[in-house]
Amino acid sequence: MKLFSAFSAIILLGLVACSKPQAPVYGGLEDIRINSVTLGESALSANLKYYNPNNFAMKLKSGEMGVYVNNRFLGRTTLDTSIQVPARDSFLIPVSMKVNMKEVFSNALDILLNNEVNLRLDGYARMAKGGIGFTVPIKYEGKQTLDIHL
Repeated sequence: MKLFSAFSAIILLGLVACSKPQAPVYGGLEDIRINSVTLGESALSANLKYYNPNNFAMKLKSGEMGVYVNNRFLGRTTLDTSIQVPARDSFLIPVSMKVNMKEVFSNALDILLNNEVNLRLDGYARMAKGGIGFTVPIKYEGKQTLDIHL
């Protein structure tokens, strides 16, 4: 009976340990910077703040995400550097992207009058824990206050 209980406990522990990791939770957009401006295309950078709800650290290996402002496609950003993600803690992801200025101009009046936009992020991130890789979706939509630094 003791052997059966010990075996059951080991199997239960294995199932819990192998449960699918939760996706990081979006926490906001920080330090938005306009790096260069031209009539056709400009470069923006920012830090995305996320929270890791898992009780273990992970590594963010890569990712890709589309950015939409007021339901208009603004641009696509690709993460190609590894970031250490602490367990049950917040972390920042530096992102940069090229932006079609036609889309910015179509949102400019809304942004100037409200300083708040509807932000939508849609993409994926490749994470790793102990040599095991997995993909988590990046999905967020909500109101975002913009504090842009030139």
